[in-house]
Amino acid sequence: MKKTSYSLLPLFCAVFFSEARADIFRCTNAEGKLVTSDRPIPECANRTVKVYKNNGYFKKEIAPPMSAEEKKRLEIEAEKRKAQQLADEERKREERYLQAHYESEADIQVARKRATDALLEKKRLANEQLQGLNQIISGLQLELKNTKKPSKEFDSMRQRADDLTSSINKSQNAITFYDQEIARTNQEYDQTLQRYRQVVRKAK
Repeated sequence: MKKTSYSLLPLFCAVFFSEARADIFRCTNAEGKLVTSDRPIPECANRTVKVYKNNGYFKKEIAPPMSAEEKKRLEIEAEKRKAQQLADEERKREERYLQAHYESEADIQVARKRATDALLEKKRLANEQLQGLNQIISGLQLELKNTKKPSKEFDSMRQRADDLTSSINKSQNAITFYDQEIARTNQEYDQTLQRYRQVVRKAK
């Protein structure tokens, strides 16, 4: 029994190595000539090579290496696909957020009012402060205009007037800021309302 198995070994090895070297490589070279070989063809290193089995069946195609321009184009396309994928994921997260936080358009308007009311209250307080400061500095400026007090006391009053002027500027800047925030908040809720309507239409 052992003798028979040893006698088959050379035949098995011959078949194995024959199959291992059975691939046929074919390509068209730069001169337009079809080149065939049982191993990779050096002159076709930059050309498309088709590989066949020894029985003539097509096995695979080896594409030529990409140029620098092609590689750059593929990188740009990959970046675009990645950016689009991230945008799609962000849109889905936004849709889930809207559906989880708002049951109707009325809920969005309630949230808008709550946010803008808080800003309007801060603006109201800033306006009250501004009015008070304007009254104080008006009286102080009148006093400075008519004062005949010693220079040291006059300088102290002048410094106080400068401090009041600085506070007035800060209050005015705060009022401008709150106006901008109110406009920005309304714009954000307008966009939220628009997106919510799109999500509702999509879900129907």
